[in-house]
Amino acid sequence: MLFFDTIRSFPTVMFALATVALVGPSLETVIAVIVVTTIPNYGRVVRTQTLSIRTNDFIKAERAMGASMVRILGVHVLPNVIGPLMILASMDIPTVIALEAGLSFLGMGVKPPTPSWGSILNDGYTLIRNTPWPIIAGSIPLVLITLGFTFLGESLRDLIDPKLRRNI
Repeated sequence: MLFFDTIRSFPTVMFALATVALVGPSLETVIAVIVVTTIPNYGRVVRTQTLSIRTNDFIKAERAMGASMVRILGVHVLPNVIGPLMILASMDIPTVIALEAGLSFLGMGVKPPTPSWGSILNDGYTLIRNTPWPIIAGSIPLVLITLGFTFLGESLRDLIDPKLRRNI
């Protein structure tokens, strides 16, 4: 957890810019930065969920009946951890998209023949005095996809979390 806290102490954008400046801009570098900066969140969620499930009576009953740790993890812990991880993943997708687009806009993300919303916005930025349409056409899908994944995450949270379920 100390390692995860150390990674989380760095601002994501600053860490991404420093890493890309040191290693060089490429798709692999952007993916590595995204993985390194988001893994601590998933680790903390898994740890918290596992610690809360560990004290439940059904886990104690499984241990008393002689179940192996692999069975307890696979049958009881994993199904209870998957839901929060799916919610977190769907809520992180807009952040990841924005980070990649921001790096590509600055010229530190993926390189051009590989398509990127940031590259599209950067190309439109050079033409902004002539016409605003490349910026508008590049930003509307970016806004819609981030809003869509945010709403998906909220819907998954409402669907999976039993405390938030509405009584029908």
